[in-house]
Amino acid sequence: MSRILKNMGWLAAPNALVKPLWFIFITYVCIRFMGLEQYGVLTAALALMSICDGSLNLGTSVYTVREVARQRDRSELFFSNLLVARMVLSLVAVATGLGIRWMLGTGAMDVVLFAGTYVFFRNLLEYCRALFQSHELFHVEAASTVLEKVLVVAGGSWALLLEPDAAAGLLGMSAGMALTFAGTLVWTTRRLTAVRFDLISWDFYRKALPHALPLGLSSLFVLLYYRTDSIMLETMEGALVTGQYGLAFRITEAMILLPYIATVVLLPRMSALFESDAKAFSRLFRRGLWGTAGAAAMAAAVVWALAPWIIGLLDGSADAEPSVGLLRVLLLSFVLNSINQIGTTHLTATHQQNRLAIVLAAAAVANIVLNLLLIPDFSAAGAAWATVITQVLILAGFLPALRRPSGTHASAS
Repeated sequence: MSRILKNMGWLAAPNALVKPLWFIFITYVCIRFMGLEQYGVLTAALALMSICDGSLNLGTSVYTVREVARQRDRSELFFSNLLVARMVLSLVAVATGLGIRWMLGTGAMDVVLFAGTYVFFRNLLEYCRALFQSHELFHVEAASTVLEKVLVVAGGSWALLLEPDAAAGLLGMSAGMALTFAGTLVWTTRRLTAVRFDLISWDFYRKALPHALPLGLSSLFVLLYYRTDSIMLETMEGALVTGQYGLAFRITEAMILLPYIATVVLLPRMSALFESDAKAFSRLFRRGLWGTAGAAAMAAAVVWALAPWIIGLLDGSADAEPSVGLLRVLLLSFVLNSINQIGTTHLTATHQQNRLAIVLAAAAVANIVLNLLLIPDFSAAGAAWATVITQVLILAGFLPALRRPSGTHASAS
């Protein structure tokens, strides 16, 4: 338990330093320079590209963490095959996002192109971090996170000084993300594992993808119910309403750091304990669940009370006033999401990825339907409540499965 707390400390301390910097940039700085309407354009473009990119990740990050945590001598095999695969699939995702934006006809193509570039390099960076997590090198991940936030904020701020709009901001952010990935890749290949092209084989993909795909579908369904609302709001209600929603959403998104740290540290440890120590596995899961739920509830209560002050600090204009009510609704979703993240970690570690994918698929469909029904009558508030209801449905789907199942598993070799 002491090592788990130490690993959480490695992630918490650096994030506590740079997350506020990132949050101030992605809310206050962006809104002040580009205005709430252009901020809505930026939010929708990032949401679209995140969905496209997430749809083609195929669960490779989570699968790598789970499998390499058990057999670390397979790092080269996984990294060589799956990093290359993600590069190719991310390029396909960018092209797909551009095609969708062209068909929707809701904005300039350069904004989506730069959003795609940003998400492309973020995707590759996240796979490097999956390898750090599988080796429990959380101090290295922490250093990479600090570098990312500093360079992305610097690049985005510099670009906004030159041209205060969504396209310029995303271009500068992309440059910072590209530099971070390059530096992280150099460290990874020199200090941890090499990229060996001789290890790349169709046989590996044939064995690995059936196990990774349900995890990838689960991630896609999460992205759908977590990002579709912004795209639908921009299409149905316009950029200003999307900006109001995006401001509230960014606050709760920043708070996701809390369950993120818990799940990132718990997954490799729970994966290792799953087949070796049932009692320790169950004990660790319970502690993670109650600790995360309690901390999330306390954080949400504080932000709920301070919501008018927080929104006024970020944007004191009358246009931002609806964001207060939206934030308070989304805080309910944040607490439920924190609990569900621990449930997701449990199902992933215990090889219940098929059940996980089914629950999240149903939730994604429900979320889209709820948005279609609620947004026309309730605008952004409808999107916020659709998010809350979706999290309730996910929790209901997880509860029967949160136990340690018996049986064996297969993995790629």
